[in-house]
Amino acid sequence: MEQHQNELRRAAARAFAESLDQLQKTLQADGKPPTTAQTQPEKAAPVSSSNSNSTPTRPALADWEAAVADIEQFIEARRSD
Repeated sequence: MEQHQNELRRAAARAFAESLDQLQKTLQADGKPPTTAQTQPEKAAPVSSSNSNSTPTRPALADWEAAVADIEQFIEARRSD
């Protein structure tokens, strides 16, 4: 189960990084209005689940804390580059 959570975190981190990159590109635009491609969010790739018939469960507080820690670590790494 921990491996599944790690896979979900990696997928979320990738999607978050892509969103940050897209936001950065949008904010650094040269004052032009955004194009249609920029205003439509990309659809995230579905994360495969070992039990696709199960109902979604609400993440535990520890999961949210781990996700926040991962995001903070990612942001700090990006700032130091």
